Amino acid sequence: MKLALVSIHIDHSLRAIPLGTAMLAAAVEKDLGEQVNTTLIDCTLQQSVTDCAKEILRHQPDIVGLSITVWNRELALDIAHHLKSANPNLILLAGGPEATANPLSLEEIVDLDFVLTGEGEQKVITFLGNLLQGQAPKPSELMAVESIPDLGDLPSPYLTGMLRPTPGGGVLWELSRGCPYRCDFCFESRGSAIVRRFPLQRARAELQLFASLGVREVFVLDPTFNYHKQTAKELLGIMAKEGQGLHYSLEIRAELLDHELAELFASIDCSLQIGLQSADAKVLRMINRDFDREEFTDKVHLLHLAGVSYGFDLIYGLPGDSLAGFLASLDFALGLIPNHLDIFPLAVLPGTRLADTATGLGLEYQQHAPYKVRSSNTFTSAEITQAARIGAACDFFYNRGRAVPWFAMVLDGLDLVPSEFFSRLASVLPEIPPDDPLPLQQSFVADQFKQRQQPEVAALASDLIAYFGAVEPLLRDPVFKAPSGLKAGELYLNPDSVFVTFNYDPEQLLQHLADGITDLEELTFFAEPVNSEYCCYLYQDELQLYPLTREQGDFLKSLDSHTPAEPPSAKFVAKVLEAGMLIQAR
Repeated sequence: MKLALVSIHIDHSLRAIPLGTAMLAAAVEKDLGEQVNTTLIDCTLQQSVTDCAKEILRHQPDIVGLSITVWNRELALDIAHHLKSANPNLILLAGGPEATANPLSLEEIVDLDFVLTGEGEQKVITFLGNLLQGQAPKPSELMAVESIPDLGDLPSPYLTGMLRPTPGGGVLWELSRGCPYRCDFCFESRGSAIVRRFPLQRARAELQLFASLGVREVFVLDPTFNYHKQTAKELLGIMAKEGQGLHYSLEIRAELLDHELAELFASIDCSLQIGLQSADAKVLRMINRDFDREEFTDKVHLLHLAGVSYGFDLIYGLPGDSLAGFLASLDFALGLIPNHLDIFPLAVLPGTRLADTATGLGLEYQQHAPYKVRSSNTFTSAEITQAARIGAACDFFYNRGRAVPWFAMVLDGLDLVPSEFFSRLASVLPEIPPDDPLPLQQSFVADQFKQRQQPEVAALASDLIAYFGAVEPLLRDPVFKAPSGLKAGELYLNPDSVFVTFNYDPEQLLQHLADGITDLEELTFFAEPVNSEYCCYLYQDELQLYPLTREQGDFLKSLDSHTPAEPPSAKFVAKVLEAGMLIQAR
């Protein structure tokens, strides 16, 4: 028997790992490996229905399992229809988050033969066993809400070779299942409240494998990594010891932090995501969440002091919330200096308690995926649209633009709170923003200061944005790789370099910042105006800032062309060779 398990990803990203289907495949291989030949197939939303179906049919499966989510539902059902049209005898099985959350809507789809809900490893074994014995599978067994009590019984798709991580790639890492919290908007609230864990020895072995293969990113799937503090501390110790060179993304609860945990997070390369959702305790109580503003602030401060990267989630459109309330939450969140702030509309997911109570709460929302809220008694449709635009402005300017190092200084100089700043930006930001945030960041901030009759501050702010947006990333993401096709003796520009025009002496500016001067207007009195182009480059792990004349800059930039310009002088070439700005090919 041939089984094809299909995952449909948003795109080809580091997170596009078919862990769910691979867990099923590993379980099938363990119990029915001699009777069932399982193939994992990956598709993306960018592919056509025809291409996806063609790839699936190429393997000539007897059974196809489709992992269906909110974002891939439409494509998955179109693929199912195409498969059935091509081969009416093909058995189609639907599973995944959408099947679990909204099984009745999938049961109505004539192209789907069976719907599997919840944790599927044991159910799919029973399902296939029935087929192998010539028995009709029982739909009631596939849709029973059951949890696997001992996760140690499940084979690891990584350790069995079902999934082979790639060097420089990413992995999804599942350490536990179940969630003790009962948030109304989350489907986890209808799942197991008992947190079940995979054995620590399995986690250690998987981590050793990831490190040995040169994996770059580890995305931990646990909804609350630090729910059990002692286990979290043990795991962090294992990560620090066995997973050097890996970057971890984890979701945590701020209220469960303590000083020791913060220091342990600081011992690994990680980014933490914290589900704030709203800074209004009354709003959060309406979705069965607790919030203590002072405690939250104190706990996040532990991460800040430890130097741990953290971000928050905010949701607009929550029951009882308003545009003003959302903006107040935005100000609170950015006041805690997160590395990033992810802003989402409320989604009223089928199968959640919120879906059961939505009408009584006055929520109007899409009845089909992605189930976004349209309006509520306290949040009009126009205000939802405005919140979405402000959220997009924040994502573009603050997240993608990596504005953390200088954003507070700009706000102080403009005497604005974040929500006022992003409301202004939202009114001028194109619906499809440019790929590179830096030029728009510089021009928008400069315009704000010029409107206040502060052109010198506008110029200095532009320098700060240029430094942290274009120069500082050289330290974060070095290239180190020489261009190809060079002849011995040929000169080339240091690949870890960038040209930036500064209005003020950047080295003086950085020194004054290090001395604690953060008032932009005050900095204009201390920093020397230069209006000069600099070559900023990485040499021997140190960032170098080298001022250039126009002739020198033109020569250096011409080295990337087929007809490089004449050097200003032999002395200049010798000097920049010694300084590591220029390199001679060997």
